[in-house]
Amino acid sequence: MKLLAAIFLFLGCISGTYAQTNSLRFRITHFREVSGCTKNQGVVFEQGHISAEDMTKPTIVTIYFEKNNGAFVAIRKTYPAGTINVKLNIFDCDYTGNHYAYIKYADDTDFNFPTVDEVYKRHKEVLTTSKPECLVTTVRANPKCPHSYRIETGIVYSPAGGRVDVKLLIETTSGEWRTLNLYRYGTGPISINYAACDLTGKTNPIASFGYNVNLSEASKN
Repeated sequence: MKLLAAIFLFLGCISGTYAQTNSLRFRITHFREVSGCTKNQGVVFEQGHISAEDMTKPTIVTIYFEKNNGAFVAIRKTYPAGTINVKLNIFDCDYTGNHYAYIKYADDTDFNFPTVDEVYKRHKEVLTTSKPECLVTTVRANPKCPHSYRIETGIVYSPAGGRVDVKLLIETTSGEWRTLNLYRYGTGPISINYAACDLTGKTNPIASFGYNVNLSEASKN
């Protein structure tokens, strides 16, 4: 799988998108860690993308953002007909990175957006079936060492919104695997910034919860 395709497949795990039909979709495409947070690793959601079969109608999007206490907050926006790429600039140090987006045409009176409580219950169901994941997203040639690489960034998905521990295996030219231990709180980008003169560029990230998740409690209504 090509890297770009892998990234969008991975982001599909992070962002739930729901619409009246398969021809109307909204997805957040750009987000990063908030700088300057003192307690948590918050997230800024920078940009989203609308895919609409009927470009003559305005659309309404509601995005539900998970906070570190597990609750969700909703932000609703209306976009003019023909809008494709939208600037969001929505951020908070208390956001875990997990989010769900619902979209409808503005004149659709049959579709009702869910409440934050309904989204919370849905997310608890996801928690019982999803595992944390990590994807390495940026690997570049090492300018200081011919035929070696820099492992720069990745993306972490935390279905529970809490800490994810990552054991990153990095292949060396001798055939051995070097191990880096990383972690992130919540879903979002993770800095790796590892370089050496004996790297093949191949990696194998292994993600696990950095805490105990009580799935029986999470599955309760």
